Amino acid sequence: MANVLIIGRRGRCYRAALRLKHKVFLWSDGPLHESRKEKLAGFIETPFERCEKQLLKTDIDAISEFNIEFVIAATEASVDIAAMIREQFKLTGTPLSITNILHNKNQMKLEALKHNIPITKFQLIGEKDTAESLIEKLGLPLVVKPVADSGARGVMVLKSLEQVKAHAKIGLLAEAFVQGAEVSVETLIQNGVPIFHNITDYLHQWKKSLVPATLDPNLEQEIISINDQVIAGFGVKNGMTHAEFYLTQNGPVFGEMAVRPPGGYYMELIEYAYGFNPWQTYVELETGATPEPLPVKAKKYACVFMIHPEAGVVDEISGLEHLESLKEVEKFTFKVEPGSVVSERDSTSSEVGHVLMSADSRETLLASLKTIEDSLVIKMKS
Repeated sequence: MANVLIIGRRGRCYRAALRLKHKVFLWSDGPLHESRKEKLAGFIETPFERCEKQLLKTDIDAISEFNIEFVIAATEASVDIAAMIREQFKLTGTPLSITNILHNKNQMKLEALKHNIPITKFQLIGEKDTAESLIEKLGLPLVVKPVADSGARGVMVLKSLEQVKAHAKIGLLAEAFVQGAEVSVETLIQNGVPIFHNITDYLHQWKKSLVPATLDPNLEQEIISINDQVIAGFGVKNGMTHAEFYLTQNGPVFGEMAVRPPGGYYMELIEYAYGFNPWQTYVELETGATPEPLPVKAKKYACVFMIHPEAGVVDEISGLEHLESLKEVEKFTFKVEPGSVVSERDSTSSEVGHVLMSADSRETLLASLKTIEDSLVIKMKS
């Protein structure tokens, strides 16, 4: 048992730590419900944005009282804060020098180049860069994105000179558009050695993903080899990474990597498919414990369907009964009703509901996904 501080409010993470008999402290990015506080040894409710540059003295004093031994980042926004706490209190775990690089897409790509990792052509847009020069260097379509955001926030695919002139702003990262499917690799790591890999198939970005991906064995091995090269090159020792790759005609190309558990309900999909709790394993690795041997192959297939209609006011909803009757459905959440206001979709976490499913075959899952898409209709008011 150890004193463990978890940064970021992901219930399955701190519940896993509690099941492992740790004394759990939680730093939440805002107010916690009273029912959560009852199970914790202590808590902090300071918004993360107030600690982007440095920790507040009040929070340092509070953490000193906790007498923590390990810090665990549960969300993307908490990774740098967790590293700052490790540095402040001289604790083990991924250091700030690594998280800073991985939190900045430009620095990440520059570091990848040092290790001969295949990446897309890129350019951090500066004062001297013009729309014409960016197109000449990177071509069209051109992808531009913030250097630090996750979950596809702020990503734009620009298809003309006029669009590049309008949206390619100083400080954004410009990338050559990559033709090819996209996959991610989720890796659990112990003492610098990957002990588990899963490849996730992005059936439709922001909408549908399936675990595990069905790829040619040689291609799968090539992706994992590059993935492990990234982990070694960046010096990740323990915990979990989520890396994205493009499958081009010339082979896999590294996109980016996060040193924390993935979002998009991938942790749940891994549990359905492989039959172990990845949150528990993640906590064990971050606290220096040795987990039970992990499966090499999935026992089932699992997928997520994230629901989001166009922005506006919901008028009518139909087809929910078809969805609820599917035996493959493990979990179904739906948050809107007629009259609900739906905002623009600005990231992968924007949704009005989601469906998690599992089955013995990929074909069964794809058939169930089609049933849902054909039957579930969310009509918006004009």
